[in-house]
Amino acid sequence: MLYLLSGASASGKKTVSPIVAKQATNIVWHLESELPASNRQERMANMERWIERAIEYEREGKDLLLPAQSPLGEVLASPRAIELSAIAACVLDCHDHERTTRYARRPFDPRWPMGMDMLCWAAFHRMHAVNPQFEQRVLRDHAASQYQWDRWTTWQRGDNRWRVELIDNTTQTLSETVGLVTAWVERTRTLGAPLQRADRWWE
Repeated sequence: MLYLLSGASASGKKTVSPIVAKQATNIVWHLESELPASNRQERMANMERWIERAIEYEREGKDLLLPAQSPLGEVLASPRAIELSAIAACVLDCHDHERTTRYARRPFDPRWPMGMDMLCWAAFHRMHAVNPQFEQRVLRDHAASQYQWDRWTTWQRGDNRWRVELIDNTTQTLSETVGLVTAWVERTRTLGAPLQRADRWWE
């Protein structure tokens, strides 16, 4: 299974993921940034490679927890996404004031300056998690032809397949956030992921 932990920068994904992976069983984690990307096209191409890695882990009886900038719609449109046994998504989020404060504590990366582009990307994640119809052009415009957007773009808000956990950790401690993400992982394992290959969610 692929556990996608998405969200904009400074939402806590990198901090939370290794702790969650230690607490849950048979789960490994990797940073999306292990495969460098300087633009959207490279990020999407890398996601296909992460999906391939997740498929390999499945053969070993393990799940992959992947903290990533990629929203769920990009993952589902990736060519090999339908080969995964299951997909579950969670968006880690925080208030813009808190995000800018956290970002200021980091080493400055000139490729990704804090500004309205980043804050708008955070807002898109927030809306995309709730409504698959929201501003689909953000993902689809100028994307390479191999991506299969029609797998999900007709889905409406409330579709049972589009169940994205949304965790706002603006005022939470690290321990509280880890607890919520771990609970999402364990709950998904118990109740089943909303997107399972056996259900042919793409049809």
